[in-house]
Amino acid sequence: MADNNNTITVVGRIGQEPELHTLANGQEVLNFRVATNERKRAADGSFFDGPTSWFQVAAWGTLARNAQLSFHRGQRVVVYGILRVTEFQPQGGGRTYKAELRATALGHDLTWGTSTFTDAGRPSQQQQQPEAPRREPEREPEPEPERETVPAGPAADWSSSLAQLDDTPF
Repeated sequence: MADNNNTITVVGRIGQEPELHTLANGQEVLNFRVATNERKRAADGSFFDGPTSWFQVAAWGTLARNAQLSFHRGQRVVVYGILRVTEFQPQGGGRTYKAELRATALGHDLTWGTSTFTDAGRPSQQQQQPEAPRREPEREPEPEPERETVPAGPAADWSSSLAQLDDTPF
């Protein structure tokens, strides 16, 4: 089955305080806008901001709840999701395009600051008691790889032994 979604990553600043909405069917959606600017270089070598692109972001379910607790206006974020561009005609005429991004993963841009992570657990466990500490499954020890022995002592022919061990790939 082919995946025909336009999946992209957008890095930018949150332009408004994210708003969490609960729909009539109980689903939660978090809406916010992200602004990006292309940095350009002038002829004299200095940099300036190019035009701003705005993306309307929608996050659903657990992602929406977690992002609502984590994200605030002005923060630099990374948004990964499915892009949908729609065309419409405003009242004044002409054509306008709107870029909407359905987020599948969100995070802070750690280039510009630090962040802390609080594990919220799995969605089915959020209403239940906290999960017991996880243990790594026990594994049988792996057998030691066989090693080639090299003769010891001054009478050993080191050149032939080293030639056998040399497996340089170039």
